Amino acid sequence: MSPKIFSITDREELRVKMLDAGFELIKQYGMTHASVEKITQAAGLGKSTFYNFFSSKEEFVTGIMEYQRDRVKQHFETLLNGREKMTAAEGKEYLKLIVFSQNSIYQYLTVEDMEKLRRASSPECVTPDDADYDQREAQILHGLLDHMEGVRQDVDLHVAANLIKIMAMAKVNRESLHTDALDRTLERIYELLFSLIFKEDA
Repeated sequence: MSPKIFSITDREELRVKMLDAGFELIKQYGMTHASVEKITQAAGLGKSTFYNFFSSKEEFVTGIMEYQRDRVKQHFETLLNGREKMTAAEGKEYLKLIVFSQNSIYQYLTVEDMEKLRRASSPECVTPDDADYDQREAQILHGLLDHMEGVRQDVDLHVAANLIKIMAMAKVNRESLHTDALDRTLERIYELLFSLIFKEDA
């Protein structure tokens, strides 16, 4: 049977429908038990439709990561609302959203899940060990901070980026930590992060 042809608009609507349904299933069952069949059933689509968009479940999960990242970027633009800079308070809330958001898939993935994604060469789970990657990462963070008020002039972008990564890694490796104290621990790390980024009176 030849692949079904969808218009560009239809494709995007179907893709988002599957991504949203898949994320809800991962929240409920975890990545391993959120099967392609469950995903398509939840989205009200046929199983064959899934493979018109994604070659594997790992590629699908990577798609959720990319989709959520784009939505976080859109939220940043919404917060700015045409302004050159947002307030320091808004900036802090936005930075917290990166790790604490209940709509982040990373909270629902395990170390084993991340390893599966790495083996599938997911670009969202592979950190190239090269200066170009570090430079791009620093530029992204600098681009965010450039639109926030009260930012220190001497921000060490690599230290700030590492703290954000440490918090994300703590979420993924939460089973190795005291989970009852995880949110309090992350709050402490955020206090350190904010002291490195923002002026004392911000």
